[in-house]
Parts: sequence; structure tokens; C-alpha cells
Amino acid sequence: MAPIARRAVEPTFDVVGLGCCCWDCLGIVPHYPGLDEKVGLTDLVQQGGGQAGTAMAAVARLGGRAAIVGRVGEDNFGDQTRSAFLDEGVDVRWLMTVPGATSQFAFIAVDESTGQRTIFYTHGSKGKFDPSELDRAGLLDCHCLLVDGHHNVAALAVAGWAREAGVPLVLDLERPQAEDEQLIALATHPIIPEQFALDLTGAPDPEGAAREVLRRGCEVAVVTCGARGVVACTREGTVAVPAHDVEPIVDTTGAGDVFHGAFAYGIALGYELEHNLRFASAVAALKCTQLGGRVGIPTMDQALSLMTAQP
Repeated sequence: MAPIARRAVEPTFDVVGLGCCCWDCLGIVPHYPGLDEKVGLTDLVQQGGGQAGTAMAAVARLGGRAAIVGRVGEDNFGDQTRSAFLDEGVDVRWLMTVPGATSQFAFIAVDESTGQRTIFYTHGSKGKFDPSELDRAGLLDCHCLLVDGHHNVAALAVAGWAREAGVPLVLDLERPQAEDEQLIALATHPIIPEQFALDLTGAPDPEGAAREVLRRGCEVAVVTCGARGVVACTREGTVAVPAHDVEPIVDTTGAGDVFHGAFAYGIALGYELEHNLRFASAVAALKCTQLGGRVGIPTMDQALSLMTAQP
């Protein structure tokens, strides 16, 4: 597949992300406790989270111009979420503070031996966007759009706008919703985790699932397989990329979100597909070496160094 041409008039942003942004509290435990069992925390951190939110933090950390479109409450978690974006250089002009509402919050217990995590969360009362609340021209003023399923009705409208305007759209889905099939049909680059892709398509393996997703009308269908890498299908064929080997694996929280953000930025930079898969995989792998979805996000130089070391 040929690289996507950059637009003649330079947009304001490389990537604009619509979706979930929240505040995360993460702790490492030596093992996951049973009911009525106590277990000590070996580490505890707080940082910004959420699918689209962490993806935009990744774009900014890599040197891209990113903007987040989301909602927070009028509370400390909302203030911290906004401040974290500003610290990363993510534009917050479309980050709405909903008066009197509470923000989304998550507590995440990370297993010390595997880096796998268990997430407890609340959506808060900040609600979801109606499409009428969104700035259509502003959101399209980018090289690539990224949407997750959080604002599902608004995401569907934005995906339609992007298709009409010819703006590439990376789609991040993680759990079934009524709009999934329509979103996949409108997105140019749906990126779906393996189990969700298998359940969605009924395919026996990730490549088969990617082929089934491709038939929905996208340009590139990507299925992520964690430590086993990633597979993508286009009408020209299939590309499979193994995961990068990094140590130590501390926490997998946000790895998928970071992959989505890096991949969207790669589209904005005009990367060809295989290179972009390797790039996004390297960024996601390096993230896993630190606790939380954002602290471990690498710079561009760090990501390129890993790609050079592990071609």
C-alpha cells in the first residue's frame, strides 16, 4: 500500500483524538489477592489515562501536534487530567469541563510477575458528547483522526465526517457496542485487540479476523496480539510484525492506547504500513517498561533506537 499523501494545506494538528480521558491510580502487587485477603503495594503512582487520552499523550511525546476531544468533571481528577495534557503539550481546547459533574477514574492493580493488570473504574457523571457539541471543521483540521468507542454516538458522526473529508481515521475498539460495525465500515484503519477481533468476526485466528474486518470496507485492518506481535491486512496482502523484546516488563496498562497513538502519528508522517507497525510496536513495548500508561511512553529517538537494535 502506498504511503498516504500529506495534505496540500498543512493542518493545525498531526492527530486529533476523540474519546476517553480519565485519571489513573496504579499499584504493583506481588500477586492478585483473593476475597478477604490483604496484599501490600510495592509501588503506587497516579497519572492520566484513557484510550484516546493516552494515545494523544503518545503523539505529543513523540514530537507530534496532538489535540484531545473529551469530557472531564468539575473535580480534582478533572483538574489533574487537564494538567497532565498540558504538561505533555497536548492541546486541550476541546477538553470540556462539565459543571458539577465527576470525572472518570480508575484504580489498577498490576501483577508484579507478569505486568498484567486488573482495572476497577467508574465513568463518573461527566456524560458523553452529542455530535452537535463538536467542532466539525476543527476536528478535521489534522492529518489523522483517532476515535475510541467511549463517545460512541459522537464517534460515529465524526467517523462519517472523516470519510467525507478524506481524513484517515484510526479506530480503537475494546468492547462490543451497537455502533461497532458502522464504525469499522467508516474507519480507514481499525486497530482491534485479538480476542475482540475473534469474537467480532468468528474467525479462527488473528489473520482471518483481520481479513474479515477488511471486508467491512476499511483500507487497513489491524489485529494486535500482545506479546506475539501484530498482523495487518490490506487488499494487497498481509503484513505480520513480531513484538519487540524489552526488559523489564513492568506494566502493560496503556500499551494498546500507545500503539494506536503511535500508529496514527505514523500515518500523519506518511510511514508505509510495515514500518508503521514496527514503529507503533516499538513505542508500545517501551511503554511497558514502566508503571502506568504514560510514564514509559518513549521519545522518537528512543523508539527509533529500539527499531534499529531489533530490525
